[in-house]
Amino acid sequence: MPSFPNQRRFVNHFTNQDGVTYLFVMILVVVMSISLMGVTQQWSVVMKRDREAELLFRGTRIREAIERYVADYEIQKATRPNRWPLSLEQLTKKNPKRYLQAVYSDPVTGEDFDLIKVGKELHGVRSTSTDVPYDQVHFKNVKTYQAIRFESTGAGTNCQPNPLNPLAPQNCAPSGKKSSVPDGSSPETSKPGNPNTPS
Repeated sequence: MPSFPNQRRFVNHFTNQDGVTYLFVMILVVVMSISLMGVTQQWSVVMKRDREAELLFRGTRIREAIERYVADYEIQKATRPNRWPLSLEQLTKKNPKRYLQAVYSDPVTGEDFDLIKVGKELHGVRSTSTDVPYDQVHFKNVKTYQAIRFESTGAGTNCQPNPLNPLAPQNCAPSGKKSSVPDGSSPETSKPGNPNTPS
């Protein structure tokens, strides 16, 4: 069958257009992939920052609840045998006062916090994650989340009520270190449900 010059040009024209279209689609796919990678990385940073902010909030709330529990011992020792709480659940019971609204979990791992204990007494909590914190303002010089300790020092536990002003206690020990930075000399740490097993 004879081929006409116009027919060949027509076929070549469409073949060239198909090649250009394919090249354009490939470039578009590459650009979209790079953009998606950038968005994914930014989103992971945002999520990590949110988890760290929640870790700071929950850990601080737990530490402060323990400190209030210990400070109330002198008033409640007739009905309470232990100065320190033995579990996080004990802080949530209204007996007669609730110190913590809920038993918080570790927002970094989604699991239970490690409990920092001295004997059976609960002194604080820490994360179980060995990832590196992104926030170097609140968690300065901290290599892992696990090194961040939300721990009560028991400062102010010898406070006595002031007879002239019950809201202003007297004979209090100086405030101890309350920050969430790591401490090299760590008390016994254990997971909930197994109070005597070191972590």
